[in-house]
Amino acid sequence: MSFLGIDLGTTGSRVAAYDADGHELAARSQRTAVVRPAHGRAEIDADAVRAAVVRLVGEIVADPAVIADPVEALSFSTLGEAIVPVGPDGAALGPAPLSMDQRGAASAEKLAAALGDEHVQRLTGQPLHPMFSVHKIRELLPGGALPAAVRTIDDHVAGWFGAAPAIDLTMAARTGAYDVGAGRWSDEILGALDVPAALLSEPVPAGTVIGAVTADAAAATGLRPGTPLVAGVHDQAAAFLGGGGRAGERSVFSFGSSDCLTVGTSARPSRLLGTGLATYPVGPDLWVTLAGTAAGGWALDWFASLVHHDRVDPWASLFDLTSTPPPALLVLPYLAGSGTLDNDPRARGALLGLTLETTTAQVARAFVEASGYELAKIRAALAERGIAGTDVYAAGGGSANPSALQARADAAGLRLRAVTKEASTRGAALLAAAGVGVHDGIGALPAPPVLHDARPEPEYAAWYTRQRETFGSLYPLLRTVNDSFTALEEIA
Repeated sequence: MSFLGIDLGTTGSRVAAYDADGHELAARSQRTAVVRPAHGRAEIDADAVRAAVVRLVGEIVADPAVIADPVEALSFSTLGEAIVPVGPDGAALGPAPLSMDQRGAASAEKLAAALGDEHVQRLTGQPLHPMFSVHKIRELLPGGALPAAVRTIDDHVAGWFGAAPAIDLTMAARTGAYDVGAGRWSDEILGALDVPAALLSEPVPAGTVIGAVTADAAAATGLRPGTPLVAGVHDQAAAFLGGGGRAGERSVFSFGSSDCLTVGTSARPSRLLGTGLATYPVGPDLWVTLAGTAAGGWALDWFASLVHHDRVDPWASLFDLTSTPPPALLVLPYLAGSGTLDNDPRARGALLGLTLETTTAQVARAFVEASGYELAKIRAALAERGIAGTDVYAAGGGSANPSALQARADAAGLRLRAVTKEASTRGAALLAAAGVGVHDGIGALPAPPVLHDARPEPEYAAWYTRQRETFGSLYPLLRTVNDSFTALEEIA
């Protein structure tokens, strides 16, 4: 038997089949176009994503390895915060705004005035922030009109396959409107924002069977009619599950469009109020806490597009850091707002230390090192709040580059073990297997093997200790400058 994991990411969709032990049998992917129709806007076409997934599933099901090992269930890993306005027939009425889309700012300010930041975080487990989808519901359609319903991307795609409208607990939390303690939509938050609860799907635990593949979907994809559809999870939770995360033992640092450290605990952490740290339940005895930088991979792509715009794969050259020693440079990677700890959507990126002798290779290394410095900053903040450090497994695209992983380990002063590059897809497939009883819950999923082990180089330990200290001072130092830039834009 095999299981399909469908990873619905910000920049692309990936579908892969895995056996019950988490070994990949076949995979296909397609990029997603991110549209920026105006300043502060960033959207994707949910129907285009769905069409891509249907095609990719068909290709996977027709792969000889999957024909020999047929699909028994499928589940999802989903980009956070994006929501789709739909009509009564479930058809999308417009594009889905992404987390970096800024149209929720006024709604977030309204909620802060009504309930206060800490009370919202106490209810939802998430810091009050305009990226959360509840703040964009009244901005989805022209004139503030409300759709018949709003769906997360996986809810929208799963509905085409035959699932009933459903949202798992992790994605419910990422709307910013779910009361994680009470286990229901928050009347206080929805009431303050005048958003009807009827627009939102029913919250269910991850791994719940939410439907079965219809005859029409089977005809279009080659899946067996009646194949179980299993509720998925937020992509960072999926990466945690697929990357071998275990509460109190192993954390997963995922290098994707965003860099994110996901740490598991057996219960809700109690000292996160007033911070930018987000936490939510995944299942029984597992909560995960998230912290990272919104523009981790985006920042590298941005820099690569400036200096290597004609190259298909800049990682093969620009980010091969083998022969580049640590530079006396620092990058603040806040190209889409600050990291989790400062939680400032107005923060901006910065490159400091430039001289006439600075090279492109040095700047490339500084961009990579930035995620290591941010990781060290996050780990220190978690430790201060009673969340002990654990081994860190590295997953995602950035983990596949040994020289870049080494630079990050040096910058963080922390051992990083690279595992599967595609942890989110693997996690979704294993969740599908758990949903139909192949594994005894999410705490029993098989961990992936370690592919590369990066330990901090003793030669540079003092250097990086100094750099980490300086990095920690940059955000408060540059806040006045960032506020000035924001004021200039508002004048313009």
